[in-house]
Amino acid sequence: MTDDTLWEVVEESALTLTDHEAIAAMLAQAFPDWSHWFVGSRSWSGMQPERRVIARDADGVVLAHVGIRRMFISVGSQDLLVGDTGLVGVTPRLQGTGMGRDLMERARSVLEGLAVPFGFLGTGEDRVPFYAKVGWRVFDEVVTDYTAFTAEGAGMPMTEQGGWMVLPVVAPLEDWPAGPVHLNAQQV
Repeated sequence: MTDDTLWEVVEESALTLTDHEAIAAMLAQAFPDWSHWFVGSRSWSGMQPERRVIARDADGVVLAHVGIRRMFISVGSQDLLVGDTGLVGVTPRLQGTGMGRDLMERARSVLEGLAVPFGFLGTGEDRVPFYAKVGWRVFDEVVTDYTAFTAEGAGMPMTEQGGWMVLPVVAPLEDWPAGPVHLNAQQV
């Protein structure tokens, strides 16, 4: 990581076409198996974030990114407001340098500013240890129903167990309700 990294929190409506293109280019590099999602100026895969944390170099190249959107999910019999967190990526050449940790610290600050009880994210099992190190809690027992969409827009009902993580923000972890999770919208 370099000392000249420029960090910013940007509302979705303030992003320019050039911003979307730069974010999409970095996400395509960070997620080569999913690069077909991040073509041209498409800098999202599900719902567009409400806020984004972006790290850039002095030339404006995007080095790291996370998107956050407030949304309600159903947990057991309760509707619960969360800060859905996704599109977490660091350019491959800077992975392992601490930039991801810095990115997630800034994401936590955004979640605190949004005053959501919890952050919520879904991740691959191989990434769970990273998020656990920065304060997220994995709920292996949580079964989640949601609609996954293809890059072309087709929706498919999905059920998954594992890789669902929660970050206590303004509520203690003990306040997380018991029961299966149903996402009432696309994730970030």
